Amino acid sequence: MKFKDLATTDINTLLDMLMDLGKSDGVTEIRTDAVALELALFGDHPAISAKFVMMDDAIAGIVIYSWKWGTFTGVRDMYMQAIYVRPEFRRQGLGLTIMQHLASIAVDEGCSRIEWLTVKDKQMSKEFYDSIGAVEASHMMVRRVQGDALRKLAGL
Repeated sequence: MKFKDLATTDINTLLDMLMDLGKSDGVTEIRTDAVALELALFGDHPAISAKFVMMDDAIAGIVIYSWKWGTFTGVRDMYMQAIYVRPEFRRQGLGLTIMQHLASIAVDEGCSRIEWLTVKDKQMSKEFYDSIGAVEASHMMVRRVQGDALRKLAGL
């Protein structure tokens, strides 16, 4: 197994994999497209980094991450946007290898932690994350303003 940085020619493959991830997570509205992904990865101010997880010459999965700043730690932290392993490659240890790779990048970058969101009802994911020492941030809850509420808040 190895990791491959994406090129602009990989955008449609990445989009297809994100659609598969969305379906498996029960996401009913997926609005991203190839243009948005290309801008996020390769624009003047890239918002994300992404890598394909390769098994021989086959794309087995993806991992997408970005950076955030720890308000109370005062250092940069990694935010894992997405991790996805195609069904035919699951149960082969790829998830652990992906997380180890991200941890290595995070440590090299001086991060104090990696954070991510996970679907509550996915027991297999919960068990995996528990097995690598991940803890739930029980003192936090995700809040968001979106759609009409976002426009209203912006005064539009």
